[in-house]
Amino acid sequence: MKGPSVRFQCIVAGAIALALTATSSSAEDAPRVIVLNENLAHGEHQVLGEAEWAHLPEHDITWKARIDSGATTTSVHAIDIQDFERDGDDWVRFVLRNDETDESIEVEREVTRMVKIVKRGGEGHQRRPVVMMDIAIGEVERRIEVNLTDRTGFEYPVLIGRNYLSGTALIDVSRNYIQQPAGETPQE
Repeated sequence: MKGPSVRFQCIVAGAIALALTATSSSAEDAPRVIVLNENLAHGEHQVLGEAEWAHLPEHDITWKARIDSGATTTSVHAIDIQDFERDGDDWVRFVLRNDETDESIEVEREVTRMVKIVKRGGEGHQRRPVVMMDIAIGEVERRIEVNLTDRTGFEYPVLIGRNYLSGTALIDVSRNYIQQPAGETPQE
């Protein structure tokens, strides 16, 4: 049986050397986290906990959100999702429902694409419509693609994915609710 190639051995040796160099650097080289308006920030990046308050400013809704760097796209709790066509384009009608306050808001949006999401536990997949939506966490508001799904029974009505996080946030999984809610009153 042949051993590892010379190229592979060089790659492994380089990785080990890099790891040793990284661990031997001094505390002065470590990234600095500073306090900015009592919210954490590192340079131009917002620091988020494992959970934060997500505000949907167009609808004045603030929900608990799970921060998930493993998710590609942000997901928002929506019920009564109905596809329809408007002027030859695909649209979707859905309800943003807050069970805590017994409030419902009916929304219509153009579908930017459909996404296939692997179900929890890896059993099968689900097709979900993706729409553009504004989401704010703390002082950072972004217009991003969100997929719509019924998150009834989940602790978090919003799951924040990499499309919100990329280029704007760092995650400290040891903390929760670091950022102040962007909307009026937080609702679970």
